[in-house]
Amino acid sequence: MNEHLSLERGEIYDAGHRLDDDLTVLDHLGGTRKVDIYLCRSKSLKMEVAVKILRREYCIHFKSLQAVIKEGELLARMNHPNVMHGYSFELEPAPRIVMDYVGGQDLKSAFFSGNYAAFPKSEGLSLVRQLAAGLEHVHSQGVLHLDVKPSNILYAEGQAVLIDFSVAREFTPEKLPRDNAGTRDWMAPEQTSRSVVGPYSDVFGLGVVMYQLLAGGELPYSTIEKTESSSSDDSSSSSSSSSSSSSSSSGDSSSGTGSSKKVPDYDTLPMHPSDIDGSVSREVGDIAMKAISPSIEDRFQTPAELGDALEGVL
Repeated sequence: MNEHLSLERGEIYDAGHRLDDDLTVLDHLGGTRKVDIYLCRSKSLKMEVAVKILRREYCIHFKSLQAVIKEGELLARMNHPNVMHGYSFELEPAPRIVMDYVGGQDLKSAFFSGNYAAFPKSEGLSLVRQLAAGLEHVHSQGVLHLDVKPSNILYAEGQAVLIDFSVAREFTPEKLPRDNAGTRDWMAPEQTSRSVVGPYSDVFGLGVVMYQLLAGGELPYSTIEKTESSSSDDSSSSSSSSSSSSSSSSGDSSSGTGSSKKVPDYDTLPMHPSDIDGSVSREVGDIAMKAISPSIEDRFQTPAELGDALEGVL
């Protein structure tokens, strides 16, 4: 089945709808193209939970179904205050994951939607330390998140929680995967080039989030248009500001004999956060710059290393 075919939108359940004998819908929290997320009351758990449901029209799409099943399995392993925990996964009557319900907003809405000035830098750095501890737990379970970004971080009353394991991959130190999953502006160079990824790749994503928290939401790397020939391995790049192009930020566009896509310009050194905001110390900014180094060798190798560095300056 081609997932890009026009599909009829499945119904959105109203408050009071019974998903099964255990779960009753309280509210529709939102969702994506393929899933809906509901606030529900669980009779067995005696608490409110979040339930991610694969929309009816995608239940026959094997990759979408497989992704929800896998995410449910991975979330069940998580047991950390800064990482979403999954309680159960069910296939019938609709594929769904029962998870912790965390109120508040995602980090994108809380910090980068006109509210940035309301938060002291110390609070932002505290969130980065929390997320570093959470990611260390994720990695201890043999999982790479690979999509650390503000919209995948929930924020409520000073606590950060990492969510959405839809593109996560399992790994062992002896067998690191190759993957290009993720969201462009927070992807490490090894992700965009589909090279070997590891814990250091999640460090990069968290480093970009940290940079944004220090720099008023600014991203460290602008984007360039990378053109790849369909008949050779050679590629060429031409500079293009991320705000000046009207092409899709996540898709490739084909023209003639090659295809092009936007990628971060890792060859251009980002501005130091202290040069953007004078209230940021050079020492703290240096930590962010190390976390987002394009070179794996120059980057923090684990989230714990990033957390330890922050502990030394807070």
